[in-house]
Amino acid sequence: MRPRTARAALASLLSFGALAAGTLAACSAPAVSGHFIGGVAGTTITLEGPNQWTQSGSSFGRPWNQLVAEFKKVTGVTVKTDVLPLATFSGVESAQLAAGIAPDLVFNQATYQPYMVVPLNKYLSQPNPFVAGGKSWLSEFDQSAFSAKVTGVLDSRGNFDWVPFNLAGIAMYYNKSAFRRAGITAPISTFSQLIGDCGALAKAGYTPIAMDNSVIGTYFPYRPILDQLVQKQFSELNHFTVTGAPGTAPELTTKDLVWGIATGKFSASDPYVKESVVLLKQLFDSCATKNWSGITGLSGDGVGLPQFESGQAAMTFAVNLGYGTMAASAHFPIGSMPFPEITTATTTLSANVPARSGNAAGTSYMIPAHTSGNALKASLLFLQFMSAPRYITNWLAETGGIPAIQGITPPASTAAYFEGAWGKPEIINAFACCGYDIAPGVLFTEAYDGYLLGSKTLGQEVTYLEGLLQQGAAYLVRNDGWTGQPWASSLPGSS
Repeated sequence: MRPRTARAALASLLSFGALAAGTLAACSAPAVSGHFIGGVAGTTITLEGPNQWTQSGSSFGRPWNQLVAEFKKVTGVTVKTDVLPLATFSGVESAQLAAGIAPDLVFNQATYQPYMVVPLNKYLSQPNPFVAGGKSWLSEFDQSAFSAKVTGVLDSRGNFDWVPFNLAGIAMYYNKSAFRRAGITAPISTFSQLIGDCGALAKAGYTPIAMDNSVIGTYFPYRPILDQLVQKQFSELNHFTVTGAPGTAPELTTKDLVWGIATGKFSASDPYVKESVVLLKQLFDSCATKNWSGITGLSGDGVGLPQFESGQAAMTFAVNLGYGTMAASAHFPIGSMPFPEITTATTTLSANVPARSGNAAGTSYMIPAHTSGNALKASLLFLQFMSAPRYITNWLAETGGIPAIQGITPPASTAAYFEGAWGKPEIINAFACCGYDIAPGVLFTEAYDGYLLGSKTLGQEVTYLEGLLQQGAAYLVRNDGWTGQPWASSLPGSS
């Protein structure tokens, strides 16, 4: 994409922002007649991303369809939804953004550089035309999850590139009937108890934890395992603020991890990282579906959901977004619980701290820089519409989504995802350089499946993983403009 293309798109958006702000001063709420500010009625835009709610490859589900129908009623704009496969969406969108051919709205978990998307800072500082009161759009959000103070929200240029429609958390759903029959009490409090309870569930005729070969099948359980073990190294790795300046942050940033990989402070051979891989394999060996590597993951809302919803598996790792569909499909009562604590009964490397996960931006979309004209205006309107309580409250309740904006009560069905220690942000998010890739072109799950399946020894796994960490860190140094940092020079191919 030529730089002047991005500048032209931005100029168009700036012009629209002034128009929207002026219109808001004239009326406190948008019209609902189909004729809306900016004159975009009759425009059609395309939104492209993975399905976080159902197993469908063509639809985000009835609640979503109702939402976009309401948007058309209010604005006259049609939103077409293009559902991409979970396994390939990031690569597809990354290629489209680089080539300048992405649709009008794309899911934010793609590899891109800041110039490829429209920076939203100016618009977030202005009022949202769908919300009365005149406060800035940004101030309406949950500031603990979406603000300049939160790790990973700003890009390397200090810009907001995307807007969250909801917040998402990862936890474990369980079959209450299966637990009762196996004599298990929820929530399971420790990792050692989890391994033992998996044996009891297997004896009762259940697969303990539903598993498939999706990226999230490995990623969801590995995150809390690594997070609990790495907390002893937090101070040693905490070198940058959330904006990338020298200093500290409440949680480790991606730049902290890249620095750690470059300096040898964060390495696959370190005892706590090595132990995290060992415990991941113990979980898979003791609890996971036996033939998990041959089961295709179908949705980003959870792992092995067909097996769990059928009643064959007693537990699954899932995000809160899939609760509505899951509850409708399953013929048993469903509960939710955090990942168990790893104590010294399991490993001497334990920090003896409860597992943490926190809430983060879930369904989040951005506008490619080449989007222009009415499509650009309509795309911004849709992002603003998805931040208006009057329009999205029912959608959140039906899908189990946690509000990204203030003033909406989270649904009771998924409250366990955000309560207690589990509701606090994790210290470290498992390293990935680009979307779900641990290194360019290598999906996160590929980094571990050889060891999990027994084709690699632990020593071979550590060597392989270290190479991937080095590649991923070098990519981020180049991509995020850190090549001038003295500590980065040790990474192969970073210059």
